[in-house]
Amino acid sequence: MIKKEGPGWRIIRDSSRNNFSTLIGGENWALELNQIEWEILVSVVIELSDQYQEVKVQLMGEEDITLELERSPWMAILKGDKLGWNLKLILNATGALNRGAEIFWDRNVTEFVTNAMRTMWDSGYL
Repeated sequence: MIKKEGPGWRIIRDSSRNNFSTLIGGENWALELNQIEWEILVSVVIELSDQYQEVKVQLMGEEDITLELERSPWMAILKGDKLGWNLKLILNATGALNRGAEIFWDRNVTEFVTNAMRTMWDSGYL
């Protein structure tokens, strides 16, 4: 089991669980994900974070930015400015599970949870 957490976020991976091996959470919510949902989520979050890092150096003062990325079953919306960003994720799964969810991490949390996801991705803990 791999557990990473901080104020306002948590990720727990338990590969011994067959259906829903990952739990992600925020301050007042948690959601279990299957392996495919988790892998796609991590790739989407890392890609958006990388896009933000490239663009933020071009932002002026308090200029706002919104970046969106859709990769089924996820829709990700990053909103922020030069100083930070928040992240809204929408799960729109179809098929046997046919479930959905909307989740949110605010700007005080996104850098930490994204770094944890990137570390897990780079380490092969997906």
